[in-house]
Amino acid sequence: MMRTTGGFSRPYTPVQPVAAAFAAAFLLVGALGFVPGVTSGELAVLPGAGTAALAGLLPVSVLQNVLPLVIGVAGLASARSGAASRVVLVAGGAVALLSAAVALDAVGAALVVVAVAMVGCATLLRGRPVVRPGRRGAAAA
Repeated sequence: MMRTTGGFSRPYTPVQPVAAAFAAAFLLVGALGFVPGVTSGELAVLPGAGTAALAGLLPVSVLQNVLPLVIGVAGLASARSGAASRVVLVAGGAVALLSAAVALDAVGAALVVVAVAMVGCATLLRGRPVVRPGRRGAAAA
């Protein structure tokens, strides 16, 4: 019987690890928004209703924490496919750009950079799948 290494021996496109990295960053930011020591002030459900700020810089609310968590989960789920990774990067970039339009401050400028980076990676990282070398002895059972 042949043993497999799960999804690790499949070919992957260059955009997939980038999508996974953006997804991990979004998950981290979304989760840190709920941590009391990292987030100061009163956390409200809707943006602008509370005084909570992530690391004293980024104003957050429950909705603004859930949105990155959703994008992060979708990004990790999409990282198994090159086409799905591109879609999530473009969609996440669009959401970041819309959030930047609402912020209109230094945070908004940072979100524009994130949006451009996400859409740029989705556009520029096109290429042939890379086949990872298999582990020696993995096929022996």
